[in-house]
Amino acid sequence: MADKKLFTSFFCFLLSVLCHQIVMSARKKLNNPWIFLFFSALLVLLVTCLSIYFIHERIPTRVGVVIVGDPTIVFSYDQIRNSITAVSVPSDVYVDVVRGYGSYPISSVWKLDSLDKRRGVVLTETVEEAIGIPVRFFINPVSRGGSTGSIDVQIKNALSFFSCIRVLFQKNQTNISPGMLFELSRAVMGMGPTDMTFIDLSNQAVFVDSTLADGTSVKKIDSGKLALILGTHAEDPQIRKENLRIAVFNSTKSSGLAQTISRIMEGVGFHVSSIANIDSMEPSACIIRGKKEIYKTNTVQTLQWLYGCTFQEDAQDSQSDVTLIVGTDFEKRFFPF
Repeated sequence: MADKKLFTSFFCFLLSVLCHQIVMSARKKLNNPWIFLFFSALLVLLVTCLSIYFIHERIPTRVGVVIVGDPTIVFSYDQIRNSITAVSVPSDVYVDVVRGYGSYPISSVWKLDSLDKRRGVVLTETVEEAIGIPVRFFINPVSRGGSTGSIDVQIKNALSFFSCIRVLFQKNQTNISPGMLFELSRAVMGMGPTDMTFIDLSNQAVFVDSTLADGTSVKKIDSGKLALILGTHAEDPQIRKENLRIAVFNSTKSSGLAQTISRIMEGVGFHVSSIANIDSMEPSACIIRGKKEIYKTNTVQTLQWLYGCTFQEDAQDSQSDVTLIVGTDFEKRFFPF
């Protein structure tokens, strides 16, 4: 993605040079200062719009995306290896929807999100909890009959150039920036069979029977079994290589949050060395503590991007390299809006 951003910047530069030559030529021929001012303002506006449209924030880790459809597709894009790992979830599988909604089929989560105008928050957080890997983005493909078919067909249909154009012209059908959306499209369309790993849960023994409050028997995903099937496919190679020991502390009054966030972290390749509670503080944003030299590691940068953590330098020696203190911001996903 960095190469793409460099190319876009270079393209904007060439475009600005071309426009400048046109403006100067028009000024000499027509000798009209108003034409010069008009084209200069147009040039500035054009370059600014292109920069905003195509250049996006740097994401320090894998990119997790959920594609609305039948079935629901969740994929994790590895920016370094230019590959994806995708999980297909049958529509009738029930999941525990975050923010106090209760248990629903995964196919209904997007409908709940849309009805309450949550702009993908309920969808992405629910899928992240169900699958066990970070998911921050969603796409609801705008096409006749929705998005259907095999995993590879659904992903490529959702990220085709014309599908991206249609999605961007519709309101609240994705939370992916235009620049990132087209970069994902370019990357996925250029992948071969060896660059894509598919896990179809309809063919895997990952479900457990569960009974709802009204007595209805449903099937849900067993997170432990799914983690074994995913293995290292969704790991970030840089985080795994750094292998920093992370102690996770839950500072909130809700029990089990340290275990919950640790399960998701381990799916990315974080080395969680210990889990505990801490009652001496209750911050809103999560806090990362460690020595100064770990601040620029991919481990810390990824945790900050995923959870909005603040970094506090701690020169004291510890059994862990990184201390992560979970705050009330993460706790909110398990309470109603």
